Amino acid sequence: MFDQPVTPVTKSQFLQYLRCNNAFHLVKEGIVPKPSSSSYGGYLEWGDFLQLCRNQFPTSVTIDKTMDREESFLKTQEWILEKKSIFHAHLRYNHFVSTVEYLEYDPERDGWILWDFRPIGSVKQDILRSFYFHKQVAEGMSLNILGYKLIRIQTKYLFPGGSITPEDYLLIEDITPRMESEAGTRAEEWRQFQEEVERTNGQSVRFSFLDSKRSCRSLKTCLSPNHCAAGKENAKEIFDFRDSSELAKQWFASGYHSYETVPDSELTPIQKIQKQAHITGNTYFDRTAFENYLTNVTKTVAFLDFESINPYIPLYPNTRPFQHIPYLYSLHIWDTENDTLTHKTYLHEDLGTDPRVPVMAQLQKDLPEGITVFSFNDFFEKLIIQETSTAFPEFLEFWERVKSLFIDLAMPFKKLWIYHPGQNGKASLKEILPCFSTESHGGLSIREGQDANYQYLRLIKKQMTAEEKKRVLEDLKAYCKLDSYGLFLIYRMLLERLSVI
Repeated sequence: MFDQPVTPVTKSQFLQYLRCNNAFHLVKEGIVPKPSSSSYGGYLEWGDFLQLCRNQFPTSVTIDKTMDREESFLKTQEWILEKKSIFHAHLRYNHFVSTVEYLEYDPERDGWILWDFRPIGSVKQDILRSFYFHKQVAEGMSLNILGYKLIRIQTKYLFPGGSITPEDYLLIEDITPRMESEAGTRAEEWRQFQEEVERTNGQSVRFSFLDSKRSCRSLKTCLSPNHCAAGKENAKEIFDFRDSSELAKQWFASGYHSYETVPDSELTPIQKIQKQAHITGNTYFDRTAFENYLTNVTKTVAFLDFESINPYIPLYPNTRPFQHIPYLYSLHIWDTENDTLTHKTYLHEDLGTDPRVPVMAQLQKDLPEGITVFSFNDFFEKLIIQETSTAFPEFLEFWERVKSLFIDLAMPFKKLWIYHPGQNGKASLKEILPCFSTESHGGLSIREGQDANYQYLRLIKKQMTAEEKKRVLEDLKAYCKLDSYGLFLIYRMLLERLSVI
């Protein structure tokens, strides 16, 4: 099949094309590197998940990942002829290559079933598209494809402790009916893809942001604005307008390439606030909104931030897949009358045990009764306390006592009661903090929650040296401390504005 050297077309390229045809060509031609699709901690659990899936098929053979590409194709072809079911089967037809998690032979119907294993809780479009790509390659090899099956995670599974019970944890779904019902859509996507591959084979490609797929909505996520919006790269700022979505693409097509050029008549009240702030360089502040927002705040206030892991393979009894398990908190307590700031923290270092009870027990001691608790997107902090108290009823009274005391410090920034042009349309703590203080997460070793999650999972799974462990524990505490300290700085800034403006 490969008498002449050709560049193989892979499933990931097909999926990239369906998201953005510009990105497909940029990557295929080596103009930009392939975007990373890996999550921080996913691979730490992948091996265990894969083994649980493979254990459902004890008599199958496996294409070893140590084989080179040509050897893996030939070995797959050999086992197909022997009608063996194959893990990690390597398929190719013409210039298309495909790796199937599991290719199962059905002797009764003399055909093959395509399987995929995904550590997810729901079926997404990319899974169906992946199956269709595998199908096209397999049928090109004259394989009789009978159906499609998926093993994913049963998100309602409650881990009882001990060993994972695969029959309860794994959800096996027959995707065949859905594939058949959407066959027309999938066939049209495939037809367009093949046409694009043939049309551009050996030809120069015209890159244009406006010609890209609908899913490519923003120049901010474009792989290469220098190619897709040549000469207009700075137009990215109009995609910072809040709630603009597809509208910003229409503005770009109309020739609006900066905050100033978008007419007020096309902007919402919030977007007008943004525009004015960027033109003048001044911070917008809605005094009335803040006076109402802070009406019932106590004189002493707390600023709370949790860090958690959310493994898809549960680690502790009475937890579900993807459930957030707190292992660290940082608590700053500010007495506004005496202007004293106290810091409390707890990091669970007994890595072989469930951190929830120790974390909550210490927080219950550290948090004074009856004071306002500020968190950033407080839904998360409240969920942590609520789920822990549900699992451990000794904390129910604590939960009932504190749940009405929370105030979400993200809300004013989401609603644009305050807006600094340096936010560039964003409302995350990482973007806001440098705009209103001299503090920033930029100098930390751990700079975001996903990385903190990943590093603590590494600690649990003993994937670091003793020296590295000591450093990571300190880095985790420093990261969490800055989050709660940042909330204090923001709140103090708001009070100063209310007293001065």
